[in-house]
Amino acid sequence: MPAADLPTRLSPEQASALWARQAALQAEASEVLAQLDLLACASRLGVPEQIGSAASGLMVWRDLDLGVRCRAPGSREVLTALLPALAHPGVLEVHYREETGERSPSGRPEDQRHYLVLRYRAPAGHAWKVDISVWQSDAPRTQLDATRRLRDLDPELRLAILWIKDVWSRRPEYPEQIGGVDIYAAVVEHGARTPADFHAHLEARSSAAERGRPPEALTP
Repeated sequence: MPAADLPTRLSPEQASALWARQAALQAEASEVLAQLDLLACASRLGVPEQIGSAASGLMVWRDLDLGVRCRAPGSREVLTALLPALAHPGVLEVHYREETGERSPSGRPEDQRHYLVLRYRAPAGHAWKVDISVWQSDAPRTQLDATRRLRDLDPELRLAILWIKDVWSRRPEYPEQIGGVDIYAAVVEHGARTPADFHAHLEARSSAAERGRPPEALTP
């Protein structure tokens, strides 16, 4: 979508529709957790924590994130504990990566994990992506605090996030190149309130990066 075609105004009807869909998706997410018995399976490994948009109440698509704080489980232990969920007849695909040691996603020892992505078709026919991070440490994680902060934001900011996520989730860049974290930062830290604002923020960030200026130096 060209920048000139990005919306700059949100009607009350559109806002109500965004809130209603978010609530419906969040209710579906709770059903998916129950259908897969995922919290019970994860509890065999450590402390499960629902994170991401299903926990913060900022959902625009069927994506569910779960973190599990553990004490260095091995691959066999992880897969055995999660097997009832993985073997559920609605699970169509399972992708697994052991991201421990040098394969830590951030390079830091505290971010070592076993990472699974499930493609799940719910009884109603909806396709879900379920991300599970089984951490190699049981220390508290920043993701849970971030989820709580997003959940407690002013409704105006939460609506801006929902609106921008809704528009961007229809674009090919989402979520691999441009994701929720980019949108949260743009709204909370840089004053973006519309999809057009967010596009301008991305352009300014890209321009700053090309000039060698750190992205955090951008002002709202």
